Amino acid sequence: MKLPDTSDTIVAQATPPGAGALAIVRLSGPSAFAAAAGFLAPAPRAPEHARASLLSVRDSGKLVDRVVAVFFKAPASYTGEDSVEITCHGSPYIIRAILNLAVKAGARPAAPGEFTLRAFLNGKLDLAQAEAVGQLIEASSSLAHRAAITQAEGLLSGKVRGIREELVKLLAQIEARLDDSYEETPPLNAAGFLRRVRRAERAARALSGQYEAGRGIRDGLKAVIAGAPNSGKSSLLNALLGYDRAIVTPAAGTTRDTLEAGTEIDGFRVIFTDTAGFSSRPASPAEREGILRAEAALAAADAVLLVKDSSVKESREDRAAEEKVKALAQPAARVLRVYGKSDLPRLRRPPAGTFPVSAKNGAGLPRLKAALVREQKKVFGDGAQAVVTSARHFEALAGAAGELAALGGLLAGGETRLELAAEHLRGASDSLASILGETVPEEVLAGIFSSFCFGK
Repeated sequence: MKLPDTSDTIVAQATPPGAGALAIVRLSGPSAFAAAAGFLAPAPRAPEHARASLLSVRDSGKLVDRVVAVFFKAPASYTGEDSVEITCHGSPYIIRAILNLAVKAGARPAAPGEFTLRAFLNGKLDLAQAEAVGQLIEASSSLAHRAAITQAEGLLSGKVRGIREELVKLLAQIEARLDDSYEETPPLNAAGFLRRVRRAERAARALSGQYEAGRGIRDGLKAVIAGAPNSGKSSLLNALLGYDRAIVTPAAGTTRDTLEAGTEIDGFRVIFTDTAGFSSRPASPAEREGILRAEAALAAADAVLLVKDSSVKESREDRAAEEKVKALAQPAARVLRVYGKSDLPRLRRPPAGTFPVSAKNGAGLPRLKAALVREQKKVFGDGAQAVVTSARHFEALAGAAGELAALGGLLAGGETRLELAAEHLRGASDSLASILGETVPEEVLAGIFSSFCFGK
């Protein structure tokens, strides 16, 4: 995968496809003004920067639409290039006509994410900020939005840059001694140097340690509702969502497939999956297939709500569900044991640390919801901080921490092989630089921006 040619002029629709009240068409590049002048009337010869003008779009003299055009002169634009933003009526025909006129005037259709790619290449954004633009567009909850906006504003970049600047200073100390053939530089203060290395390692690990919770903030927390047949799983799903999503009947085995639905809890996106009950003796091929799908959902869950009916004695199916969760849930997945139907007379007392709930009257649901997003809240706090939500950033931070741990072990062991110490510092510094986009291969850049929408 290669990057597109960024030396020419591009055009794309910046608003979603389909009909609407208004739409925006963007041009960017060295000939953006000239291309726009080819179909806007009166043709702007020397447009004023950032001033909105009411103009006409004409095709061979025929009026297509009256639009508002704003011209941005380089480098004071989103891309750092000459740019034009045209707001027109949201007719698919009008949008298509303007795009065609721009292409006839010398622009080419933009590749996905190419406007933001140009912003990155022209120094308007670093790579972490550019990636956050895509996350901002995709944010489906208030805290996913806040995580993306803090990253787009440079909070994560600032923390990464601070660690890397410290590593550059440490590397300078080593290289000064490696270059000193006359041994005029004082010996390295290993104890003080080691303390600084350890601080940088802890900072990198603190950021990388946020990733699991950060991923849940960005993508949504996957919570699987599992248990024995007729334990109240579907009723619990409906109660958590606040509306009837799943069919509920007195008969056991109503749910034969996985049923997914999402909601927002305290600003966090939670995606619930209702599953078929784990029966020790499936009665039909459909029930067996439902159990297989429940097992697959368990293996991919971030959290498991293991539901038991507190109004009946523990059954063989309850024990089967417990064993399935222990065997299939990921080590990092949290298991919340839910004792349902708490409004009925209890035949077993819920153990300490479990969640008695009633889908009928809502008792216990607020506590259960709070527990579901507790770990995300710990990481995100009030939202005014950097949170790692990208697997690429996590891998780079973990790689940097690993290099620094190896360097710390080298120094703590009393060795003085400065060449090896320098290599570990370079490796850690390069890992952090990749987050900012300073040492990223072209194919990685192309992959990142290809996931963006057109026009952004």
